[in-house]
Amino acid sequence: MSILNTNILPGQIVLASILTSYPDSNFQSALRELMEDDTIVLPEDLKNRLEVLSTDEAALNDLRSEYISIFDHSKSLNPLYETEYGRERAMYKATELSDIAGFYRAFGFEMDSSGDKDMVDHLSVELEFYSLLVMKYIYLSESKDLSGCEVVTDGMRKFMNSHLGRFIPAILERDGVATSESYKSILEWVDMVVTNECKRIGVQPEKASWFTGQAEPETMCCGGSVAINK
Repeated sequence: MSILNTNILPGQIVLASILTSYPDSNFQSALRELMEDDTIVLPEDLKNRLEVLSTDEAALNDLRSEYISIFDHSKSLNPLYETEYGRERAMYKATELSDIAGFYRAFGFEMDSSGDKDMVDHLSVELEFYSLLVMKYIYLSESKDLSGCEVVTDGMRKFMNSHLGRFIPAILERDGVATSESYKSILEWVDMVVTNECKRIGVQPEKASWFTGQAEPETMCCGGSVAINK
């Protein structure tokens, strides 16, 4: 079933992807461009914070340090990776990573064996992939390709229901995020964006939770990486 008659806001998904990735050298220019998109709705406090980050190098460096402290140095406690959440995450991690990579391949986004091996299920990558699905849908809609729209809509619903829509609330519960003024507000907004998108496309993902290692089976894990190219 098509979703042609509902509003699609790819800018919000793109901004969510940028805000949940490491603030690299392109962060400020991308942020300035997206802040000009009047379809992106932000809470006033977050909007003010992002406006400062878009021009202030000192504030950007502070955010970089915060990202490294929370998500790199304390990666095992505050993961941004989908397969780190759920009671049986260790047992099914390889399967879930393969499933995510399968979505990427199915819509023309190839695996990159030379990239980081743990990025396939990173929140930012999943958001970027989803934003590209939205843009693909818009293109097909403008081309009056109803069959293509339905294929992409089905992919959007399945990916959101099985992956992207499941684990953001669990990230918000992690101590490092809950005590971070910057990333708490960012991820609360990202959660709102994804929740609204779930409602828009008509899915209700089963929410993942965080469980301690003692409650899980012991097994190996593996990863993949993606290069998102049309």
